[in-house]
Amino acid sequence: MEFLTSVRMDKAKEMLCFTDMKASQISYEVGYKDPHYFSYLFKKTQGCTPSEYRSRRM
Repeated sequence: MEFLTSVRMDKAKEMLCFTDMKASQISYEVGYKDPHYFSYLFKKTQGCTPSEYRSRRM
């Protein structure tokens, strides 16, 4: 489970940097049905929200 989460987060980070998709769309693309859960996990594993991550990388 930890490996799958890691793979999904890596793909989400890539999409946040290189697309203009909303975080909710990205959550579906990487395999989460609930965007709120995706945001929770993203913050827990990456230390920031998806939108904070995107703004730091731009």
